[in-house]
Amino acid sequence: MRKLNLITTVISTLLVTGCSKQPEANDQLEQEIASKTKAVNFSVADARDNLSFAKNQYLKMIEHIENKRHQYNRPECEQNPSMICIPRSQEHGGIFMEKYAKWTNGFFPGLMWKLLANKQEINWDEGEEHKLYESAKYFQQALAADATLASTHDLGFMLYDSFGEALHYEGLDSATRQQYIQLLDTGRATLATRFSEEKGVIKSWDFAPHMKLTTMENGEQKVNLYSLSDPWTFPVIIDNMMNLEYLFDSDVASYHQIAFSHAQQTMVNHYFYDEADTAKQYPLSYHVFDYGENKPGNWQGLGNVSAWARGQGWSLYGYLTVVEAMSRAKTDLSKYPNFEAHLHRLLATVEHLLGNEYVPYWDFWAARDNAYEYAENVSPNTAIYSGILELCAKRLEDHITPYKGYRPQELQASMLSEESLKRLAGKQNWYGEDVIQGDKLVPCGSKPYPESHQKIPRDTSASALFASAFYRFATITDDAQLSKRYANLADKIMLELTQNYRTDNNKTRENSLDFGFILAEATGNMGSAGEIDTPIVYGDFYFVEANIRKIAYELSH
Repeated sequence: MRKLNLITTVISTLLVTGCSKQPEANDQLEQEIASKTKAVNFSVADARDNLSFAKNQYLKMIEHIENKRHQYNRPECEQNPSMICIPRSQEHGGIFMEKYAKWTNGFFPGLMWKLLANKQEINWDEGEEHKLYESAKYFQQALAADATLASTHDLGFMLYDSFGEALHYEGLDSATRQQYIQLLDTGRATLATRFSEEKGVIKSWDFAPHMKLTTMENGEQKVNLYSLSDPWTFPVIIDNMMNLEYLFDSDVASYHQIAFSHAQQTMVNHYFYDEADTAKQYPLSYHVFDYGENKPGNWQGLGNVSAWARGQGWSLYGYLTVVEAMSRAKTDLSKYPNFEAHLHRLLATVEHLLGNEYVPYWDFWAARDNAYEYAENVSPNTAIYSGILELCAKRLEDHITPYKGYRPQELQASMLSEESLKRLAGKQNWYGEDVIQGDKLVPCGSKPYPESHQKIPRDTSASALFASAFYRFATITDDAQLSKRYANLADKIMLELTQNYRTDNNKTRENSLDFGFILAEATGNMGSAGEIDTPIVYGDFYFVEANIRKIAYELSH
């Protein structure tokens, strides 16, 4: 199981002699020298320090929320004071509080449960453990209704990464434990209803994609959604691989069959190769595949054919859980492909993509000289729409550019439905030009964007996800050479994140440290201009998990 509870007899014994607390400096000069000298490797002591830092940060964030400080709320949160809204990211100058039923909501309480379940690795002051426990239970309440939320595939993130994490905390009272177990069972049954026997996969989304355009009407900005002429009908995204562990962590054989079937179809349909990879060594994951028209695409990537960084993380991590589940599978595995060989290819892919850059650009191809060509690709062989096509510079901060060669795009008007074209007739875009120009669609004008747009954001959430997956693989593999190889790579990622991206070391966003976030410079959804170059809770979640896995790896070797 991926859930890590390091409270074991062996570990407890080790911790008696391996104190997790930072020793007080005996000499002020030594302390100053140490603060100016960066480590050359990532140690267990560093991991424990990161966990203590995470604990302190989230207690700080909890205090802000309790006192209604520094918050930016969804309208629903403002309208209903009794609603439990959950921190998601740093947006709009504050802690962005998310409403019910959103895919990110499990990570905030889940992170607290992770810290509690591994409390022996952390320095605590009096009352802090109790405070974190009560806070985790409080925010966990907001997710109870999601166990029957049949309109999304994201129940693994929402339920398993929160209720599932709670079960590993020994201090969880028995009544709450039984309630959480029941909710997890209910959620699995709900998730299974999204499985299609015909297609062999769990459907991701029920919504149809729309183009989000800003027009000027009577001197005011109007933002509306416009339907496409050829929308997907059965979308499955690579993120869905992260839900399979939720199904595997059950004794119900049918859930295992669903999970392995989904992994099989994803393996067949979701992968392609860079043109330069003529030997086809490094499979890359599309973000989305439409099982209705059998077309791939990238709803969140740079273009319909590109290497969205976090998507490669979902891909790697997802197949790691599949391979780990094979040893306890309650179904016949002979009819399925070689998942283990695929996993090894994915490990090599991420290693190859990273090179010596341990925190990638939000899409690995975003800094290529021809990145704009990937962004403007509307091949009919793909699910041609993504938010990048209408990502106007005015929707981004002045210094941000999504990719090299960023410029306004001229699209085929035929990508929109007849109804949408009628609605747009005669309307001007944000830049004072007609949106429809003959058979062309000009969503962002035709003039070059300001030269101030220079920074291509990176994604620390992808790095943290990679590191956690590498440590996990290194811990479970029987190949000592591969174990050391990928643990070392994870160490390099974690050293980079710790030294340069912890919010006490990175000042990209003003107030990130004060607000209580852990990891700076994550990127959420570039196409929708959402959560760009900012702390996000799931980046913090996987960073905490990676530190826990580092300790588990070292104690197992």
